[in-house]
Amino acid sequence: MRKSILTTALALGTAATAFAGGFLTNTNQNAAFLRNPARDAYIAIDGCYSNPAGVGFMSQGWHLGFDIQSAYQTRTVETFFPYFQGGVVNGIENGLNQTKKFKGKATAPVLPSIDLARVGERWFATFHFGMSGGGGKCKFDNGLPSFESQVAMVPQLINILAPGAATGYAFDTHMQGRQYYFGGQFGVGYKISPNLSVSAGGRVVYADCNYYGYVRNISVKTAAGLIPAGQFFESQNMPHFAALAADRELNCDQTGWGFTPILGVDYKLGKLNLAAKYEFKTRLRLKNRSGENTSGLEEYDDGKKLAADIPAILTLGAKYDLKDYLRLSAGFHYYFDKQATQYASREEKLDGGGWEVLAGAEWDINDRVTVSAGWQTTNYGLGDNSRFISDMSFVTNSNSVGLGARLKVSPRVALNVSYFKTFYSHYKREMADYNDIKQTMGGMVTPLSQQLQAGAQQLQAVITNPQTPEADRLIAQQQLGIISGELNAIQGIAAGLGAASTAGSDNFHRTNDVFGIGLEIDF
Repeated sequence: MRKSILTTALALGTAATAFAGGFLTNTNQNAAFLRNPARDAYIAIDGCYSNPAGVGFMSQGWHLGFDIQSAYQTRTVETFFPYFQGGVVNGIENGLNQTKKFKGKATAPVLPSIDLARVGERWFATFHFGMSGGGGKCKFDNGLPSFESQVAMVPQLINILAPGAATGYAFDTHMQGRQYYFGGQFGVGYKISPNLSVSAGGRVVYADCNYYGYVRNISVKTAAGLIPAGQFFESQNMPHFAALAADRELNCDQTGWGFTPILGVDYKLGKLNLAAKYEFKTRLRLKNRSGENTSGLEEYDDGKKLAADIPAILTLGAKYDLKDYLRLSAGFHYYFDKQATQYASREEKLDGGGWEVLAGAEWDINDRVTVSAGWQTTNYGLGDNSRFISDMSFVTNSNSVGLGARLKVSPRVALNVSYFKTFYSHYKREMADYNDIKQTMGGMVTPLSQQLQAGAQQLQAVITNPQTPEADRLIAQQQLGIISGELNAIQGIAAGLGAASTAGSDNFHRTNDVFGIGLEIDF
């Protein structure tokens, strides 16, 4: 398939990623987590997700939790690329800037979750429903560097053939992505002794994603003004080049099902409670339903299935009752990211799995009011200059803090209110050839060269055929002259591109704020 200027423009990938946790996993499943993320060894209704085995130590009867979170993110890529000078995107001029900021906003104003447990003398059952991954929409109204850099190369390629003919570029663009990974988790457990409880269960995951974007009206600045790129190529007697700068659009829905087996254990040792949970890898295949895909990206072809496994997760937790009114907790999470198969073996670009360390404290001010705070540090196995991340889907190491309160409204009803803030590290990636743009440009012109060579052979056969009418022979000779000129132009572009400097860098940064409110009811 011929690749275009948009080859990476609409590779939206995972444009709306998890708000807390691993690459594809949300661990912020309730308001209690937001006020103290170290919940892995807590015995409470939110344990239906974080510590299912610990639910067996709750009081006998029915327990219900209902939570709503509101999450707000920004994702900023500050890119240095020398050819951004003279560009115009959606009517906004870059001016002389070689460094440009690209900002996307992701919002999830309502993230609901439900926890339900039935606890007997020995046996117990748990249910949890929430957004196990994704959970928001992300928009990049003015594009991203990965594809503006490609459009920015068009004047440079023109100037290789005709020095000074093009002084800049212009185009219109928009892109947005939406990801919702719904998770319904079921489990049963058995309290073996007053100190030991175990559980087993699984989570059914349903993924529903949509990616939409376009690149339109690609033009070049010339002495005569702004001219559509296709029209300019035709004016230079290179009509076959015009298709490379045609409008491109993508509208693709992706859906898929997966299942996650889950095992848990909880052990009480005096004032110390220890817990562990292991979530197996979720095999997930997303199927495309593409209304339109002129992007040149086979990844989004209609009917295609894509590998999108959710990694296995090991969580360990400890809680210690320092006083009757003061509790300390800690946790550790490890994500087996390199063992989770992704499209085009993307997981192989990681140095290792991700991990988190968590700590928190809870203090009962009185019988009705409990305040808590916690901290979480998250580290991803990116390594240096990682090619795992892209400007459309990236994470960086972070530290998060959460705080909030639990208010006991009545003996059987409690309310959680909380706030969670993440402080992301900047991650800078430097590249001698920005996003392999020389290879991308070569991928655009190489198929064109092959098509032109095949066309030249056909025309040559027409010309040398003695039965060809003279009028047809003249037309064929004229067309062959155009193709020969285009083939010479491709050779000149290849030589000039090889000598050009395409060094660049990306500086990635994010922000994240989550607010939560939750209701707990014991029946």
